[in-house]
Amino acid sequence: MSEVGTKETVETINPLTGKSLEHFEYMTDDEVNGAISKCHQAFKTWKAVSPESRAEKIRAIGKELVNAKEELAQLMTDEMGKTLVQSRQEVDLCAAICEYTAEIGPDELETEERDMVNGVRGRVSYAPIGVVYGIQPWNYPSYQVVRYSIACLMAGNAVLLKHGSNVTGSGKLLERIYQKADIPDGLFTVLVISHDQSDEVIKHKLVRAVTFTGGPDIGRHIGQLN
Repeated sequence: MSEVGTKETVETINPLTGKSLEHFEYMTDDEVNGAISKCHQAFKTWKAVSPESRAEKIRAIGKELVNAKEELAQLMTDEMGKTLVQSRQEVDLCAAICEYTAEIGPDELETEERDMVNGVRGRVSYAPIGVVYGIQPWNYPSYQVVRYSIACLMAGNAVLLKHGSNVTGSGKLLERIYQKADIPDGLFTVLVISHDQSDEVIKHKLVRAVTFTGGPDIGRHIGQLN
């Protein structure tokens, strides 16, 4: 974390060379609230889209990941130090997740009829819940994001992301890649925020679920806030 001018920023640094890559300004509290509201508005549009049409958008995200493979792979390598071969493999995995989700998603979301214990028939229907907030680590800058966000989008939800600070650039690039698939504006939004701001996002009335990768202490902290 550093300051450029009077604004606090996140600085990404190449771990091989020790050289600065980029500075990203933290969002103001008003900007964070505006982003959450915009994400919720996008959700209200997206939830009305048929699963089949959502699947096509997700398939398009996969194609955009392939199109941006070299740029994204190089950025992941620059930001967190994995080999370029591993970064390329990670992008391929993410594209495969999109294709697989698009293939099976509509069937998985169909209403199910089941026999009940009292002899009558029952139905199980699936409905989106709203804005899902993801707190993700640096070790797999693309996979960690894609594994939760694509499933959430397929189910009709909207997605917020707070990525590991040292891979902020990878998170922002993923945001641009998703947008190229022509999903509703704000449906997938990256938040560049502090830990204190993240706590407020967790408590926000429009945030309906939180997913994270981390240890039990973090889980307890999130559970107490949510």
